Amino acid sequence: MGPFKTITKEGRCMKSLVKKYYSQLKQLEFLQPIKPAWRNLRRWFIARTTPLPKAPKNNHGSADQGDILDVYFNHKLDAFLNHKDSCISFKIARKPLVSIIVLTYNKAALLLECLQSVVNHTHDSYEIIIADNASTDRTNELLDRIENAIVLRNSENLDFIRGNNAASKHAHGKYLLFLNHDTSVLPGWCDELSQLMESRNDVGAVGAKLIHMDGRLQESGCLVRKDGSTWGYGRSNANPNACEFNHVREVDFCSGAALMVRADLFRTLNGFDERYNPAYFEDVDLCMSIKRLGYKVLVQPHAAVLHRENGNLSGRAFKLCQTNAPIFKKKFERELSLLQEEESALHARDKKIGRNILVMDDYVPDPSRGAGMPRTKKILLDLASLGHKVTYIPLTDTATHGATVKELQLHGIEIFHGAFDLEALFEERQGFYDTIMVCKPHHAEPMLWRMRKHFPKAHLIYDTEAIIFQRELDRALIEGKSIAPDHLADLKNREFAIMKQADTVLVVSEADRKTVLEGLQGKRVAIYGHPMEANENAPGYESRKNLIFVGGLTDAHAPNVDALELFLKESWPKISAQLPDCKMIIVGANPCKRIIAAAGKTAQLLGRVEDLQPLYDQARVVICPLRFGAGIPLKLAEAMAHGVPSVASIAAGRGFGIQDGSVVAIAENFETFINEVVQLYSNKEVWEQRQYKALAYAREHFSPEVVRKELENLFPLPKSEKKIAA
Repeated sequence: MGPFKTITKEGRCMKSLVKKYYSQLKQLEFLQPIKPAWRNLRRWFIARTTPLPKAPKNNHGSADQGDILDVYFNHKLDAFLNHKDSCISFKIARKPLVSIIVLTYNKAALLLECLQSVVNHTHDSYEIIIADNASTDRTNELLDRIENAIVLRNSENLDFIRGNNAASKHAHGKYLLFLNHDTSVLPGWCDELSQLMESRNDVGAVGAKLIHMDGRLQESGCLVRKDGSTWGYGRSNANPNACEFNHVREVDFCSGAALMVRADLFRTLNGFDERYNPAYFEDVDLCMSIKRLGYKVLVQPHAAVLHRENGNLSGRAFKLCQTNAPIFKKKFERELSLLQEEESALHARDKKIGRNILVMDDYVPDPSRGAGMPRTKKILLDLASLGHKVTYIPLTDTATHGATVKELQLHGIEIFHGAFDLEALFEERQGFYDTIMVCKPHHAEPMLWRMRKHFPKAHLIYDTEAIIFQRELDRALIEGKSIAPDHLADLKNREFAIMKQADTVLVVSEADRKTVLEGLQGKRVAIYGHPMEANENAPGYESRKNLIFVGGLTDAHAPNVDALELFLKESWPKISAQLPDCKMIIVGANPCKRIIAAAGKTAQLLGRVEDLQPLYDQARVVICPLRFGAGIPLKLAEAMAHGVPSVASIAAGRGFGIQDGSVVAIAENFETFINEVVQLYSNKEVWEQRQYKALAYAREHFSPEVVRKELENLFPLPKSEKKIAA
């Protein structure tokens, strides 16, 4: 009965019963046919009552987990040291921007992995300082194989705090980057940290996103509770690349496992506070002390570092935290007293002042897509710059395009993209958002009432982006189609019904504002157009040539496609005949078949262009022949701001209130369009007058300060936070 050894009470009871009757039962003849089934039952019983083998004890008395990474790293170290020509050679920087400081003690295998990842994935101007705390393993052998590094061999174990403080005195960089030896850095890690530091004068420290070796998130920035305890945001989440963990945020502190600090501030503070020696709470203390000096501490999730965690102090960590917590609480008693009780991680994750704002529109706001995306992107950036915490959700297409996602994340905007559960997100964040803005009627109609349900206290804003019923009326008239009065009234009533659900309506022009107020007297209506700086160094007439059209050209961009197709068929051949040296340049991503066919060989299709500045500087005339539309055409606003004279249709000029031709040439039809283009292109005096007036109009109406002021009034900071911001 040996196989029936057990470790549970239930197992011992079962064992006694089986032992008593087993020898008798197995002799009964009528049971012989079921012996195979009995054997299977016996195996099943054994499998569930046999104890697991106990973990063997190592020399320190603790259970050895048999970590496969330890086996791998140790084999790797052996192979490296056994090869006589193996070495790690770092780049030499005479004036390093960054001083990477790696402190180590008796972890040669982990140190090798760390240093190899640094040399492979660091492209910044840097020096590396490796400080050994009198290791007794093979660390000294490894350090003998290091080239172009500052190697410090301490005569005793200075532990984490004193060891890093001593090593920092040998640094020459503008920034100190403390890196634990139990880490493995990922590509671009140092560049992302230093670029963020270089771009912000108000930042004193930036930390990396830390990922466990098994792929779970360790932390994306860290938070401090009112009782002085700490926790990592997103800890142990299975997806470290989830959208909510990947935008730059202002945090309480970042772990010292991968932390970049301004060298001057570190020295002003006399380094890590040695009252916490040997370790723990020193990184929290450093970041909080930097904030006391008036600087911010940010987490940069695009700098990702794999971290073994507790590969340094192991079981000592808990006791050290208990010892050092009271020191920290006493030192930062005032700061802790200002924190809210039981604040959720969602509320505490970003220390930036301002409101929690949710914005929803069609796509990830890549400007090249058109469809209002350039304006939506500017709204997001303005809200972030005003100190608000912004979340953006695309509702039509969540696919990413270009570098827009990363750009917005670097400005502190949480942007959802790819696959995510929208309804689950709303449920999880019930009551979180103070202000919600839904763009365009096809989203506002189904979303505004849902937002009332999930966020009953939120201020709801409907961004029309364009008055749709007006556009449809213009389109019907242009195409010679009759539109039934009842149908037009239904469109208008439906659009105003959406506006009624919102607390505020946002429009793009004064003309649209008047239209809304005519239908909804007393409604709060705000204006946000297209903010852009006037190009004061716009090139003159002589250095320019060619016509240019800029805009979305997919089938979804009906007004653009309609206008450009007819212009290429009706006007361009006659213009080309009068201006034989002039070319027609067309810019727009993924042009549809109608445009490709109309362009033929007579016009140049450039497709998507990331930087339009050179094209605007080279073009002599911008055309904007829209026959119908709503709002204000971005292409015309851009042309004026870049100092390029334009010829526009009546529909294009309506939104700006410039239909008298004083700022841009206005053409009533395609025939007059020909005359206006030829005159503007050929007459230097007329051209220079138009350029002067266009730039003056842009300064007055498109100035980012002017447009941003309206947004500032619409999204005011809470009173208490205005005082803090001041």
